[in-house]
Amino acid sequence: MSKSVIAIFDIGRTYKKFFLFDRNYEIVHEEVTRFDDIVDEDGDTCEDLAAIVEWVKRTFKESMKMKEFQIRALNFTSYGASWVHINKAGKPVTPVYSYWKPIPQGIKEQFYKKYGDVDKFSLETSSPQHGLLNAGMQLYWLKHDKPDLYKKIHTSLGIPQYLSYVITGKAFSEITHLGCHSSLWDYKKDRSHDWVYKEKLYSKFPPIVNTTSCERIIVKNREVKVGIGITGSAASMVPYQLGFERNYIVLTTGTWSTATNPGNQSKITLEDIDNDNFDLLSFRGDTMRTSRIFLGKEHEFHLQRIASHWNLDRSFYKNVPVDQEMIRVLMDKLSPERRFFPQSKLGSRFSPDEDLPLNDLDQFNLPECAYHQLILDLSCLQASAIESVIGESEVGKVFVAGGFSYNDNFKRILPAILPDIQFYTNGVNRATALGAALALHTHWNKETNLDNLLQFEMINEFDIPELEGLALL
Repeated sequence: MSKSVIAIFDIGRTYKKFFLFDRNYEIVHEEVTRFDDIVDEDGDTCEDLAAIVEWVKRTFKESMKMKEFQIRALNFTSYGASWVHINKAGKPVTPVYSYWKPIPQGIKEQFYKKYGDVDKFSLETSSPQHGLLNAGMQLYWLKHDKPDLYKKIHTSLGIPQYLSYVITGKAFSEITHLGCHSSLWDYKKDRSHDWVYKEKLYSKFPPIVNTTSCERIIVKNREVKVGIGITGSAASMVPYQLGFERNYIVLTTGTWSTATNPGNQSKITLEDIDNDNFDLLSFRGDTMRTSRIFLGKEHEFHLQRIASHWNLDRSFYKNVPVDQEMIRVLMDKLSPERRFFPQSKLGSRFSPDEDLPLNDLDQFNLPECAYHQLILDLSCLQASAIESVIGESEVGKVFVAGGFSYNDNFKRILPAILPDIQFYTNGVNRATALGAALALHTHWNKETNLDNLLQFEMINEFDIPELEGLALL
């Protein structure tokens, strides 16, 4: 007898993944692929949308033929800072522009002259201003810098919503995309910001429906319920939101590290914005305060320095065991000159002045010692980011997910800096894909109880009292 499953496409910037989850939300099938970037009309790198769509169609078609599985539902998740712009015939009329693509300075100056200074606008939209990383700015740029191209756009969709459209033929807007540091949403008024109406951008947006909505399609005489998609940052929170009250933070680590606190409902401040903090809209439509740092990029930047200095392969760090005594020695010698401040200028919250020199690696007698110092400093950076989203809320737990949840040094040092909080890991496998699946739970899997879905392991911190409250000097 075939097993009932839900299919999920998780489209990351680097890896594209396909999962089948059974009724207990265990992964029973997984595929991973990647595609080379192409370039847009300006020569900037971007996603190969045609390759992604062809892979999605082929993979879904082949999975429907699997005799051991019966797909009951399908959903999509992807990053939130991009668009697919289509014409009346449903064909893309622009590339999927990279969120790193620069906006002409004149366009930015024109925008803020019309709609207020950067600080005021950032507070109203709860969006630190980072060019096309604020998805709404892409539409303004196209309208005023590429007007002939803009006129061809009939509908603008997030990547998850576009992939859903490819399967169902139905186009919808979705709240976690519009409310993902997009500069589109007015959090006080709980609707699109006034500038969206003044620029008539709403004409490009299809109707907004609930994130948990779905359409029904028939494939080979079988009904499949297809979701409208959900942004990755919101999807990764769904398992926790269904399992816990609001006294926790989810720390999702990787190239970007985000600490998200659904319990912080305070009004965002300029200090928050300066710290690269912002609000996200959850799949339920409520706000979640989030901090963002380039933890993985900082790790990679300094890891390469250490490896080059000692003529090692960059993978050497994987064999560096946790050494509590080495941490004690480093604490005794702690000084600004020895520390790995975030210096790569890749977007971290605490980047120093550009003329501040890198630390001298000759101060460390062993690469293992330098690496322990690096993780100590990145842990301090992360601890500060966590504290910045706590606000006046009560936080008793932090759930650590992603790449750094496998780094023993990071897992042991970070909890020691924040000893009043319990840290947990290993609770959610593939949280983003799982969240996209759970968003359709009531449509295909009502008989499964979610009470015992999440199981976690407490992390034991280093027993070094001097680490408590340690911050960047």
